[in-house]
Amino acid sequence: MVLKSVTLTCRLFWATVRAVLAACLSGRQLLCRAGLVLGLLLSSACGADVALQPAVSTMVVPVPVAVATHTPPPPTSTLAARSGQWYAVADGIEYTMLEAAAEGRREWMTVVRLRPHLVRFRVWYEPQKPLRVRQWQQRTGAVVVVNGGFFDERYRATALVIADGVVFGRSYRGFGGMFAVRDDGTPSIVWLREQGYRANPRIVQAVQGFPMLVQDGKAIKGFEDVGRQSRRTFVALDRQGNVLLGVTYLAQWTLTDLAVYLARSSFDVQQAVNLDGGGSSGLWLRSPFEGVSMDSLDPVPAVIAVTPIK
Repeated sequence: MVLKSVTLTCRLFWATVRAVLAACLSGRQLLCRAGLVLGLLLSSACGADVALQPAVSTMVVPVPVAVATHTPPPPTSTLAARSGQWYAVADGIEYTMLEAAAEGRREWMTVVRLRPHLVRFRVWYEPQKPLRVRQWQQRTGAVVVVNGGFFDERYRATALVIADGVVFGRSYRGFGGMFAVRDDGTPSIVWLREQGYRANPRIVQAVQGFPMLVQDGKAIKGFEDVGRQSRRTFVALDRQGNVLLGVTYLAQWTLTDLAVYLARSSFDVQQAVNLDGGGSSGLWLRSPFEGVSMDSLDPVPAVIAVTPIK
């Protein structure tokens, strides 16, 4: 009886999560805040189910860091109907927010699709002045900003970073991947195990991450994955050459989950690499799209910023 009642509470919790996201995205701030409180209470009971069933992971409740009060309303009022639809932000920039599943674990994610011939990519790297992703967006004035790669306790990148043609750090060797932009604006993602980095003056922006998640449309297997579930950030290229920037909210997926989902998703991903996650994970869209943004919990030294060319 305890298991059944707790499971019912978990289902109610998930229903509350959907309702809260719908309220937050539509600008109903009072309902949004009340729903968050109810969700936190229900998550405590739902956690009992986790303790009784070790195979199920602990839920982390998504807490929006900001509520958009002027976000253009989607065509319908229900979250289920709007899930997976694309909405324009600026020329060459659009986003979607959707519920996704991998290996039986559900996630909420925001993905931004960028058309390279209409946008400008810029990498910012300042280990002496790390900022949260939302602060980076405010500082740079970019339409969208996402966190970059991994860094040490002194906020120095653990891999190669290229910002406006200036090279910092050292490249990963034999593992990981690199997102790079040439001086003509052409983006690429390279699996460093297959193609190591060689200095190239035409590469003016770049960040490296690990592991590589997808290559030639297939999920990469064999990388180290200890089964840790966390918030995730990724950068990908689709078959049409568009760049995809994405984050997950609920800290429910392992790296393998993310790789499998991206390879099988309707995003038509050809290459994808994992960027820093956990407290560093964040993606922020300019006003009035804060309601579908996720701030990083921690300051980060490097970000990818995107603005329209026009």
